[in-house]
Amino acid sequence: MKQFFRENSYNFVKCILNQVAITMFGLMLAFATIQKETYLLLSSLFSIAFYLFLTYYMFWEIGGKDRIAEDSGRKKKTPWKGFLICLVANIPNILMGLIICFTKTAGMTYKFAGNIYVVVNMLARAFEAMYLGLIQLYSPNNPIAFLLICLPAPIMAEFAYILGNHNFRISGLFGIKPNTKNQTK
Repeated sequence: MKQFFRENSYNFVKCILNQVAITMFGLMLAFATIQKETYLLLSSLFSIAFYLFLTYYMFWEIGGKDRIAEDSGRKKKTPWKGFLICLVANIPNILMGLIICFTKTAGMTYKFAGNIYVVVNMLARAFEAMYLGLIQLYSPNNPIAFLLICLPAPIMAEFAYILGNHNFRISGLFGIKPNTKNQTK
């Protein structure tokens, strides 16, 4: 386990930085489109798609690099690696979702739990801004939504890792061929 964390610490940080960058992008789009629900929904869906695309691209490369190491015998096959890396990187989101769920139910009877709920809810909406439009429009008072939005990224990460490990590109389905020429000057 310790070796897994040591080998993938760069990937954890890169995954978190991708989320922070898309959070800024999602906040910018949400603030620009907050006046109309349709625009807010479209901007949120675009932010989510872009976030999942970045996740896909990152984990496809990880899977491809691991395939090379596995074929040469330098590394053992690691199933669920993409899912685990992204899940570890999403620990802050999962913790915020759990705190929101527990304090929402306790907030009715305990004042401090209500205060914690408000603060963590605000932080979660800011840190997961790409999902802001969906949460705001479809489940603004449902605490389970903050746990459910933690699932798409790890699922996409594992899907991309498997495709990268098998050297299969989704862009090939659309007729887009990768540029494999070496461009050295």
